[in-house]
Amino acid sequence: MIKKILSLFVYIFFVPIFFLAMFLGIVLSYFTHPRNTYYPLIPLFSRLLMAVSLQKFSVKGSAPPKKEGPFIFMFNHESMYDVFMLGAAIPYYINSVGWEGVFKWPVFGYFAKRYGAYPIPHNNTDKAIEVLNVAKKILIEDGDSMILSPEGQRTLTGRINPFKKGVFHFAKSTNVASIVPVGLIGAFKANRRDSWIINPGKLEIRFGEAITPNEYKELSVEELRDLVQEKVINLLD
Repeated sequence: MIKKILSLFVYIFFVPIFFLAMFLGIVLSYFTHPRNTYYPLIPLFSRLLMAVSLQKFSVKGSAPPKKEGPFIFMFNHESMYDVFMLGAAIPYYINSVGWEGVFKWPVFGYFAKRYGAYPIPHNNTDKAIEVLNVAKKILIEDGDSMILSPEGQRTLTGRINPFKKGVFHFAKSTNVASIVPVGLIGAFKANRRDSWIINPGKLEIRFGEAITPNEYKELSVEELRDLVQEKVINLLD
């Protein structure tokens, strides 16, 4: 009962701030590209949303400088707090592909479209590959960095799920972005995928060393997948 009451208290503050961020993002997108307003708005709102959720946020290491990019930040997918942790710790515009279902959500779905993200299906491999091919524009033409979750979906157990090969096919086919392993700690405890309860605690994001295209171009997709998964797991220890 105490956790439910506390969670309701959190949502009283969380929801208005969240929708204010979405509203500002949508309005500003009609005047300029989101990459021009990303900083400081996204980091600011991300930290604020974690703070009102009673989460103490910390960063170990740092995102590599934008001038050395583009990058693909690959992370373990724990909960809805993942995006806030990444947004708070990366001080420049990052794009993404996301499950097509979230693009149907009121307000957030429209924000995601205005932001420039690409919807991707979970159960249609051909369509997913098509979307990833279109998303190459993010790295090659726009020169922007991306966040991608090799697991595909948030964990239901708290344990990291096997990485799928699709994002690594994507990385090798573009061959322009360095891959940055990222470990997210505490997000699963803060909020599970199958629950609305918010648990106060600590959130920590850890950045690993970037793997450059020159370093992975000779690796097979499977070898690259295993290498990145190992590095992400090591960051969680």
